[in-house]
Amino acid sequence: MHGSDDTDDRERDHSTIQRALIERANYAPQGVKARKIEASLLEVMVGQEWLSCTSISRLIHTSEDRKTRARLDRLVKDGKVERRRAQGTHGIVYHYRRLRS
Repeated sequence: MHGSDDTDDRERDHSTIQRALIERANYAPQGVKARKIEASLLEVMVGQEWLSCTSISRLIHTSEDRKTRARLDRLVKDGKVERRRAQGTHGIVYHYRRLRS
């Protein structure tokens, strides 16, 4: 019986720690900035036009394609944006567009 009490205490402590980490992650400055960038990406992507990562970066006035690409990939994973792969002049190009609502 003594062992099960220890297990319950450890599980409770573990869930408390996880909850604390989740709360911290929700209000972390990087997370807040990332969500703002994702919102601006969705605002820019109107209609059913396919846009490249570079063109989307220019529309939101950002010089960093790398971060924009990461945000777009997250939106694809969340099911808010779709991606297609095409052959460009200098290699593979990914185009993105907002999913129909």
